[in-house]
Amino acid sequence: MSRHWSQLRLEDRIHKSAAMLDINLSYERLESNELKMCLLSFSIFPEDSVIKKRPLIYWWIGEGFIRSTQDRTAEKVGEEVFENLLTRGLIQSRCRLLNAPTSAVVNSCTMHPWVRHVVISLAESAELFDFEPRWPRMPSYKTSNCRRACLVFDNPISQAENAPNLLTLYNLNDHYLSLKPEWLAKLKKVEVLQLGRWQSSPTHHIEVDDEGFLKGLGPQNMFLKYLSLRGISTITQLPSCIFKLVSLEILDLRACHNLETLPSDISSLRKLTHLDVSECYLLEGMPKGIEKLCSLQVLKGFLVGNRKTTPCKLPDLAKLKKLKRLSIYIGSEATVEDRDFKSLKHISALCHLKISWAVVSPKFKEKIALQSRDFSLPHSLEKLDLQAFPLPFLPDLKPSRLQKLKKLYIRGGELDNLDQCEKGMWTVEILRLKYLRNMKIRWPELKELFPHLRYLEKINCNKIEKDIVWCKALE
Repeated sequence: MSRHWSQLRLEDRIHKSAAMLDINLSYERLESNELKMCLLSFSIFPEDSVIKKRPLIYWWIGEGFIRSTQDRTAEKVGEEVFENLLTRGLIQSRCRLLNAPTSAVVNSCTMHPWVRHVVISLAESAELFDFEPRWPRMPSYKTSNCRRACLVFDNPISQAENAPNLLTLYNLNDHYLSLKPEWLAKLKKVEVLQLGRWQSSPTHHIEVDDEGFLKGLGPQNMFLKYLSLRGISTITQLPSCIFKLVSLEILDLRACHNLETLPSDISSLRKLTHLDVSECYLLEGMPKGIEKLCSLQVLKGFLVGNRKTTPCKLPDLAKLKKLKRLSIYIGSEATVEDRDFKSLKHISALCHLKISWAVVSPKFKEKIALQSRDFSLPHSLEKLDLQAFPLPFLPDLKPSRLQKLKKLYIRGGELDNLDQCEKGMWTVEILRLKYLRNMKIRWPELKELFPHLRYLEKINCNKIEKDIVWCKALE
């Protein structure tokens, strides 16, 4: 809202307009207070922001806006809440905004400025956050009047105010963190520390002046459920006190590009449901004790390295009976034992699997070729994502063995065909094939192999074949 509009007192008229009243009515019709709180959480994001779904759901879980049920995980409940808000038009999918073909997988969203205007007003009334009085109504960095605060660029948070009562500290757009460990130690009721980035773009760079600030965390932060350090580039190691956070459920370390070491044993985090160390390319190995995390549902970035740096092996993951989503990175110095890949089929609850390979030597490629005969994918898979697969074939990639598979993504590598299988039997609905220089397969063949397709991307797969982006809903 511009200053000129405010001077003309048009803001109040707009707030009372029919469109705004409809938005208020949509809010009142939300079925529960928890659903309303999820909507109000959008109030802090700047106008026209692209908001990633996953960190948002993690926040909702951390604060208890959503909870697991007898038959659904908290994350699944969060997915349903997100879809509910999309259906009601209170948020918009990014694809819809760009008028682009959609694969029915919505990973980010935006909020219309008028909806945002109403949501800010409602969030302020509910005392969810304090907001600056001037437009564009950004959330306040002050902590004296509210139990939630934001880290805002060029407005350092007052680390003397209200620390013992804070529930949430959210890094909105601060690129340079200067938090003190003694202040973090005072956050005895905090449930959410979103210190990393929430934005979809990696260009949102975050640094810390002293990575020792994390030593302020420990058993005194007994209610902390969600800790995000995503995208903070200057963290090289995690202090062992992190693993004394007895209530921690979600630890997001994604894209901490300088992170080299984790504490040697992670087994104390018995309530941990989500661990993300993906895109931590300098990480030397995985800590022991992962197989003892009996609540773990999501593990991203599991590094297969050499024997010395990886005490936790692939077969150990079969002990994680609740593990639903797993991503594996096979490093250039990986030591893979015979039948390690066969153990994947024993991860009984697994629905989503991603495997990425580093550049492999010819000798290692020969070993993988021999082991590929024992490569067994879980029959429960609904999504399979292969990146830089180093062989021209994968014997276990067959529709008869993957009858629940709905999403198949293959990006980069040497795979050269998909017709090693029974034609017409794939249940895959979303297929993405990218940067497969040896892949020669045309659209008629794809339709025959994948009769249930709803969405297809075939990009840079062969120099003589055209790229394809196809959506059945747009036909």
